[in-house]
Amino acid sequence: MASDKKIFIVGFPYVRESYFATFSCYPNGDQLTFLLPNIWKIKKGEVVFHSPKDPRIHTARAFFSHSHYPIIGGLLKGLMPAFPLVLWRVRHRADLIYACSEPNLLTTMYYALWAKMFRKKLVLFSWENIPYEKKFFGLNLLVKRIIIWINLALSDGIICGSTKGRDIFQKLTQNPIAVIPMSGVNTELFQRRGTGKKFNEYDWREKIVFTFAGAIGYRKGIHNIIKAFDYIASELSLVHLVIVGSGEYGREIDTMVRTVRAADKITRIPWLDYSKLPALLEASDVFLYPSISHGGWEEQFGYSMAEASLMELPVVSTRSGSIEDVVVDGKTGILVEPDNVIQLANAMVRLAMDSALRMRLGHEGRKYITRHFSHAVVAQQFFEFFNRVNGIRPH
Repeated sequence: MASDKKIFIVGFPYVRESYFATFSCYPNGDQLTFLLPNIWKIKKGEVVFHSPKDPRIHTARAFFSHSHYPIIGGLLKGLMPAFPLVLWRVRHRADLIYACSEPNLLTTMYYALWAKMFRKKLVLFSWENIPYEKKFFGLNLLVKRIIIWINLALSDGIICGSTKGRDIFQKLTQNPIAVIPMSGVNTELFQRRGTGKKFNEYDWREKIVFTFAGAIGYRKGIHNIIKAFDYIASELSLVHLVIVGSGEYGREIDTMVRTVRAADKITRIPWLDYSKLPALLEASDVFLYPSISHGGWEEQFGYSMAEASLMELPVVSTRSGSIEDVVVDGKTGILVEPDNVIQLANAMVRLAMDSALRMRLGHEGRKYITRHFSHAVVAQQFFEFFNRVNGIRPH
């Protein structure tokens, strides 16, 4: 199905190469134009992303890089004031504007108002998977509701990153809704290449390796991983745990690792280049990601779980947030209740003792993620939804 409708994409998330890569698979990719931050900082400036190099990309300065500012919180996160100037320049290349920022932000309202002033169709994006009334209260909730109402009234459609998000917004708008993650995953980068159980200077042959890789935050449940591993390591001699990543909870995790009985069976890697992640996963046997609800947040997708599945690892995670969109219990992994260390330990023991089960879950995991979340699949879903909002029917 061809379309000559032109799409203008604005927002900070696609400054990440791994997210932007989805649009390399977009049909009629020459019809896309982007406005992205020239630089984007996260983790208090420890990690800096620079805009990808692509002739379709315009860049501008983005302000408010986090959600913890006094009074305004995250209401202006990612704001690029230059948006109307760039939109004027590319107005003939913008039949529809896709603003990939949350509907409860003033940043989104800024883009929405200018989109309507230029008489363009508008699609929004949300990762939200918890009803707003369960997260916000009093005046804060009232302000959020007003902003959401205005943004949804100005929009022509919304993309939700999860099925729970769709359920939330179906009650708030009559506009078209699609369930599409913000980006797909790289099925070519994340595939087994026969590199075995050696990784850098580590040799984990003859070991059953459990691995966590991601942001080191309390909400990721890494403290529960360490507790469960310390429990099973006393019974299973040939197990090893690898924890990779950095974040605000890193110091507490490092202290915990040093003080448990199984400390000599734990490898802590504070930072790993993304390009080396496939090799680490290939040297692993089971991927652990026991995410928990914390501070009004629940897991919104879990790209590291999808990447681990592509590497044919069984995933042990929790029935929390939108994880069940990514991990199918009993088919691609094992889901346990959040904060249940005993269930987590039992799942780890079960997988450590059953190589056939590990192989079956891992094999099904790669098939499931490829079928639902590859760059090509997600790009096609974007294409079809944008056409739907533009009034173009599939042939």
